[in-house]
Amino acid sequence: MKNLSFVLLICLVLVIACGGGKPVASKYHGNWVGENGATLYMDAEGKAGFRIGNKEVTGGGAVIDENAKTLTISLFGISETWKIDQKKKKKGEMKLSGVN
Repeated sequence: MKNLSFVLLICLVLVIACGGGKPVASKYHGNWVGENGATLYMDAEGKAGFRIGNKEVTGGGAVIDENAKTLTISLFGISETWKIDQKKKKKGEMKLSGVN
């Protein structure tokens, strides 16, 4: 019984953790590709992810801090934070940490 409770607790934690987070503003939804080959996505359900070289997160959460002008995507301690140098333009571009 003790093992079953432990397994159920772990499953519950995983379900909650994999659910993404609070959705970012709709203007940031979509797939983004940087000039350096980095990719990231943020969707309306609050899920986000990125790939930079060998570092990858899928199904994480995104947080945009308007005061600090940062975007962070993370899941289970794997994260990446970008400085928002230039917000999204009409062409669907933005500049993060010096990369378009």
